[in-house]
Amino acid sequence: MQNNEVSKVIPLSKTLSVLIGFPIISTLISLLLLNRSLITISGLDFFNSFWTIIIVWYLLQIYLISKILASAGWEWADIGFSLTGKKTFYFIGGYLLFAFALLAFIELAMANSIVDSEKLNSISSLTPKTTTSRVIFIIMGMVAGLAEEIVYRGFAIKALESNKINKWLAVGIATIPFIFQHGLKSIDQFWWFAITGIAFGLLFVFLKKLTINIIIHWLVILSAMFAVLQVLD
Repeated sequence: MQNNEVSKVIPLSKTLSVLIGFPIISTLISLLLLNRSLITISGLDFFNSFWTIIIVWYLLQIYLISKILASAGWEWADIGFSLTGKKTFYFIGGYLLFAFALLAFIELAMANSIVDSEKLNSISSLTPKTTTSRVIFIIMGMVAGLAEEIVYRGFAIKALESNKINKWLAVGIATIPFIFQHGLKSIDQFWWFAITGIAFGLLFVFLKKLTINIIIHWLVILSAMFAVLQVLD
């Protein structure tokens, strides 16, 4: 499309289906946190299984967005993701290289220190506490950063704009489902998700590309891995 302007419209019905439906499904998945026995009864580790479910759900979101874009005659570049297949491979590869270097640093630090078991049990239950959990968390962070920026910035804002909604208003509208797609976490971290949602939205509006958004989002997610270092003596 010329001049980076979307000339075709994403039907409002499909846009609302994404902005309402995706957060509802995410919230339903998060309810597993209240009934962990549904997973642990079969002998599985709860958080490793929970994050695996999240990974699958994020991948499904990206797939569904790709189908909606194709049905409207849009391309990925129309929502700010203009990397070619080869560049996307290198982009994701760069994330994995950085993330696993961070993992190596954490593993080395833990191997050469005394781990305070009491502190380890007291930190957030969503903090990856084992090597396996940290590997799964890295994969989860990768798809989460991609999916959330694609869905709630690129797609949401551009789809709303295509329906004649002012871009600044679109940022605000897109932030609401972004908050609630975090499920139960949106209750006690409401303002954190609201502020970051608006900030990421404004960044996308100004840059018109998702690359920087995704990188920053990845870094924010990976920063959670450092929490485990506070248990070292």
